[in-house]
Amino acid sequence: MKITSGGFEVVYHGRVFAYGMSPIEITLSEENDPLTFVFCIEHEAERDDFTTNIQLTRYNEVRIACVNFPRGKPTGNEDMIHLGVLNNRKLSLRYEVTINFDMTAWLLTFTFYAGEGVLD
Repeated sequence: MKITSGGFEVVYHGRVFAYGMSPIEITLSEENDPLTFVFCIEHEAERDDFTTNIQLTRYNEVRIACVNFPRGKPTGNEDMIHLGVLNNRKLSLRYEVTINFDMTAWLLTFTFYAGEGVLD
């Protein structure tokens, strides 16, 4: 099966229910160098908006913090997030998070896309 959208090929997709408010780790298993993405929920009382903080924590691990996301309403990124290169193709991400009203659990829906090839 091959899935495409907007000129990008879907390479990984899924939906994960978190245990409690624990982070969700997704490892794109590739033979040479696996990439890990850690999605987590954070609250910053001094902010009155919501945002996504993306940080490289190790050479092969990216932390994606969903800060002050609203409860009970699916929220995600409007624009494609370009993450780097996987298997010599540009890797991008779209995701959506839904946090329970009582903050006891959350849900992540994600799609990783591969774009055009990258020259060596």
